[in-house]
Amino acid sequence: MTISTLIRLISIALGVIVVWYLANLIGNYIISRISRLNYRGNKQRVITLGSLITWVIRVIIGVSGVVWILRTLNIDPSPFIAGAGIIGLAVSFGSQNLIRDMINGFFIILENQYDIGDEVKIGPIQGVVEDLTLRATRIRDDSGALYTIPNGSIVQVANLTEKWSRISYVMSVSNKESLEKIESVVSYVRDRMVERYKEDIIEGPKIEGIQSFDSSTVKLVISCKISPHRKRLLEPFFLLSLKEGVENANLSIV
Repeated sequence: MTISTLIRLISIALGVIVVWYLANLIGNYIISRISRLNYRGNKQRVITLGSLITWVIRVIIGVSGVVWILRTLNIDPSPFIAGAGIIGLAVSFGSQNLIRDMINGFFIILENQYDIGDEVKIGPIQGVVEDLTLRATRIRDDSGALYTIPNGSIVQVANLTEKWSRISYVMSVSNKESLEKIESVVSYVRDRMVERYKEDIIEGPKIEGIQSFDSSTVKLVISCKISPHRKRLLEPFFLLSLKEGVENANLSIV
């Protein structure tokens, strides 16, 4: 090995170290930028995203450094690259579902589609997100069952707590009841909700509209727009207040 070759190897090694250090700086910068954008997710999700991007950059730097060193030593890197490609192809066939899960999980986190604590509906499953990783999402429903859903199988998701939530109830009343009596019930519910949970009430409670009616009954939708993640706390009180309002007004429900 000549002196010039040794100097080139040292230069390449120093270059790889410097770029590796820059990769760490880029990862930290990405994490700080996401945090400044009022990222809704928790801190761990931000760290996961930044770490993943940093890891990808490191892999690219490492592979590039090895190729440069081989070429400096007059060794053709093509056979190594081809061998790595064959191995990678074999691995990809065996783990394509895992790769799909992780890619989809990456975009779920990047796009902030939902996070831990959100109430979501994925297919027939509805519940609160208890854990979110690059590979899978774990949801607990109202019965207490915990579902583990691979991220790659998630095609469509409904986030029920994005920015705000809604409490609603369909109340069937006799069509002989006056609108004033019905409005007095809703007003009672509104006063009770504001008295107890003023900070969480965004709009309502109010009569949202008529769902359906027939010759004897009218089905009214009573709804209240509230802060996200508060539905499970406020909904029982909403229903209790509605029951009290109906009893106080002697409203005939069917």
